[in-house]
Amino acid sequence: MFKIYNLWAVKGGPVMKPRFLALLCAGLFVTAIVIVGCATKGLNYEGGIRSFEAGNYEEALKTFQEIASTENKYTNRALFYMGECYKYQFKWDEAMTNFKKVVTAEPTSYLGSEARNRMAQIREGRKDVQDLRIIHDNNPGTDMASDALLQLGSVYNNKLNDYGTAIKTYRQLIQEFPGSSRGAQAQIEIGYIYLYKLFDYDIAFKEFGKVNVDNYPELKFRVSEIQDLRRNVNKTLEEIVSQIAFIKGAQKMKIPEGRKITGYDIYGIKEDQVAQSFVAVATKWRTLKNYPKALEAYHMQLDRLPLLLSSSAESRYGIAEIHLQRYEYMEAIDAFDEFITRNPTYYRRPEAIYNMAICYEALRQYMKAYDYYKIYADTYKEAERFKAAELKVRQYEFDEDQDGFPLYKELSAGTSDTDPNAFPQ
Repeated sequence: MFKIYNLWAVKGGPVMKPRFLALLCAGLFVTAIVIVGCATKGLNYEGGIRSFEAGNYEEALKTFQEIASTENKYTNRALFYMGECYKYQFKWDEAMTNFKKVVTAEPTSYLGSEARNRMAQIREGRKDVQDLRIIHDNNPGTDMASDALLQLGSVYNNKLNDYGTAIKTYRQLIQEFPGSSRGAQAQIEIGYIYLYKLFDYDIAFKEFGKVNVDNYPELKFRVSEIQDLRRNVNKTLEEIVSQIAFIKGAQKMKIPEGRKITGYDIYGIKEDQVAQSFVAVATKWRTLKNYPKALEAYHMQLDRLPLLLSSSAESRYGIAEIHLQRYEYMEAIDAFDEFITRNPTYYRRPEAIYNMAICYEALRQYMKAYDYYKIYADTYKEAERFKAAELKVRQYEFDEDQDGFPLYKELSAGTSDTDPNAFPQ
């Protein structure tokens, strides 16, 4: 039996067992005193993102509403995240209204395209719910009914992000079709929701534990998979607790409010080790796909120990990398740009430049993508991705229709590089 530490609340705050409460609350989850933000014109966009990542949607909504009320570089991004906040609160109509504002403001941009995709996702999800309910109700006790419930749970889980209703739907399937392979899959899906969406590890493995040879004798291989998963997750959680225990033990003083103090004041000669521990905690959370807590740990390191340059560079890069992994390209660009600006000589600078090119390419900002690919190819000829960057530069510089405009300029203008009569004005 492998004990799973219950470190998380469903909505982002910690719910811990008593023997870990003092340790973790005093360690990782104390409010930082120095906020190194990217506030723009007094509007704390990063603060809104932090609240959103932590699942504090009401707080995030207030921040984004303030930003969206004025014209600034983050106005439409704030509107987009207002839509996201409403979506996660299951206020579909309000979400659609805000996404529509983004589409109207930026009909051809990546952000507009993402808002359009969110609107389609909500529409399709709501329609799928109606259709699948009808199929289930009209075919009681049949394979069609069990398939409909399994798909319905997936719609709530993946399209509408309504995890509570997804769990209820999967439980309905298990109750109506006990011992079936679809019932086993539904039980596993419940475990995954608690593990990777709600981050409640105790409940996750209680749910996984119901997939056993007694309930599903023909699924021994799935039982073995769950045991391996539980063992690996438990090991990672124990490592996180160990790192947090070190951070707690190294703290010399309570962090006062309203007064600036240094990392040395807090941690003394152990400040460098503590900074590394914050990065280690973030890295461990990332292996569990718990990106909100990984971001929180990175930010905590930057807030408390910003002068520890190596760890701060790793934290900034880690934040940017998480945004890139989650296809949040605009946030990734902001984070990679901050990393490059603040850590110009750090060894991961080439990776950051290449990733900037990837982000701009995804955003269909081809001239900027070309610029970053070219910087990488011209500057880092011995780097791992040199050949890939060089190939990108050649592709972008190619002028197929010989009209004097290379591909990257044609793409940026929305014209064809195969028609010499169509070129940027």
